[in-house]
Amino acid sequence: MPSSYTGAEKRRLAWLTLKAAKQSMAGDRNTDTIDDRIKSEVERIEQRAEDRGAREVNALQGRLNEARNAAASAKATMRTSRGKDRTAARQQMNEHERAARRIEGELRRYQ
Repeated sequence: MPSSYTGAEKRRLAWLTLKAAKQSMAGDRNTDTIDDRIKSEVERIEQRAEDRGAREVNALQGRLNEARNAAASAKATMRTSRGKDRTAARQQMNEHERAARRIEGELRRYQ
């Protein structure tokens, strides 16, 4: 599942990684010298980021469905109308399709 880290979480993870590397280099190769508190804090941060990422993906998928439905509705209106109404419906359909493509691009970044 995708993860979505805040800036503060990224900085904290970098700090914890440096701290763990320092502890690892100071210890014996045959034993685990990294403090359990560091491991648990990293796991908590990763769990929050994963949860946030899943929520963002769900929200984007909902927005994508709305955009696709709106585009389909505008297309139906375009096909059943004439003149200026048809032109307006075509423009609206194109706007909804562009919005759907933007959302699809954003969803691809999570995969």
